[in-house]
Amino acid sequence: MREGDYFRGCRPVNLEELLTERDSRVQRQGELLSRYLDAKPFGESVLLSLGLNIPGEYKRFPLADRSFREEMRITRLSLEAEQIPLIHEERAERDAGYTGFMVVAGEAARLKKLAENIEDTHRLGRLFDIDVIRADGGKLSRLDRGEARPCLICGKSGFACARSKAHSREELIDAVTSIMEGFMREQLGDIVSSAALQALLGEAAVTPKPGLVDRANNGAHRDMDFFSFIDSAATLLPWFRDCALAGYLSARSGGDNPEALFRSLRQRGRTAELLMRRAAGANTHRGLLFSLGILSAAYGRLYQESEEPATIALLDFAASMTGSLGDDFSVPNPSPSHGEAIHAKNGLTGIRGEVSAGFPTVREWGLPILHRFLAEGHGMNDAGLGTLLHLIARTEDTNIVHRSDRDSLDAIRAATAAFLAGNPGMVEMKKKAAQMDRDFTARNISPGGAADLLAVSLFLHALGREGAVDADALICKRGLDRDKKL
Repeated sequence: MREGDYFRGCRPVNLEELLTERDSRVQRQGELLSRYLDAKPFGESVLLSLGLNIPGEYKRFPLADRSFREEMRITRLSLEAEQIPLIHEERAERDAGYTGFMVVAGEAARLKKLAENIEDTHRLGRLFDIDVIRADGGKLSRLDRGEARPCLICGKSGFACARSKAHSREELIDAVTSIMEGFMREQLGDIVSSAALQALLGEAAVTPKPGLVDRANNGAHRDMDFFSFIDSAATLLPWFRDCALAGYLSARSGGDNPEALFRSLRQRGRTAELLMRRAAGANTHRGLLFSLGILSAAYGRLYQESEEPATIALLDFAASMTGSLGDDFSVPNPSPSHGEAIHAKNGLTGIRGEVSAGFPTVREWGLPILHRFLAEGHGMNDAGLGTLLHLIARTEDTNIVHRSDRDSLDAIRAATAAFLAGNPGMVEMKKKAAQMDRDFTARNISPGGAADLLAVSLFLHALGREGAVDADALICKRGLDRDKKL
């Protein structure tokens, strides 16, 4: 990506603004030291002052926004992991730079060691600037020990390189943005693969499921068990990461063709399916390889614009990627898939229709029902079970048709919908699911399509969970609450 692309729409700042920002930061440091440290109301305490080392006239831009918030997040987590009390936190993100303050109860030398560990080991740590300030205003520095942080470019003393201007402004900016860009890609892959793992194993673990593999039995399946799903999930995690990165890179390269992004996944998808079959010995996650692969790519594409893409935007983008999926049904195929054969006979579009319409069953039923059960206090197993029953009642499940016929699908949907219309409690739903499991197993019926949409719902829930509660706002509110008590 060209340098200017990172700063498009951002405002450069001049030296006077930088000096004003520095004075404002120093003034606020003094206020916090006076309020929290002088009287030692919390015992031995120090002030952490956080910022980013960014060369050039652009101090604030989208990649830097995310990097600074990560600095605040990882510092907060490190304090919590070390059981160091956080007394107060605040931050400011302005054109002239970023400033974060944390008042923490602890000994200065210990906090300095923690800060240096973050700077030395985090993937963005070379850009982090975490100062440890004592109550008297003194600052602990590596230079006091005759040490200097390494240069971003050559690895020698960063202090010496800065004084001698050993590297050009362009070299420094390129090094900084490359570090930020690399971290964002890795973070994206972590987010998506973690959500995919939760979805794949979460769906398999829900028990009892009618005719499906779960923790109790194999349902109507003879060629797979719960451990097959574990093997399959482990094998597919790199695939979902790759899909997310493909979406991210399509945005970074200026691509604005969602259908081209989808086409780029199809060959790699066939390879992933081969690896899945080798690992699990069966077609464990073929539908989810398809559905979650598309959603992973869509998430990667939208992640370029937002740290937490909205679920509706994600589903809409998935639809824009797959608008031509219906063409698969019009292309002659001497060896049609089960879905293609069922469409030719019954007109059902199956998962292709669901995906290309932006997952309407998940949008209107799966995710809202899952969230309702969780909000009512049910655990994930029971919430997933209740959601699955609602999906069985609403899904045009071609897996059921393949294993039986269209009449059986219609009868199962109608009977399940009638049961749910009575507003049963969770105990009744579990009994119903167990009864359906015995019936489906005896009839060799497996509602795999509904199970896949449950997994899609779990995937979207996992992706959106971080955005459901603004942890930063809660932390800052706790700081304000402590202020009121002083």
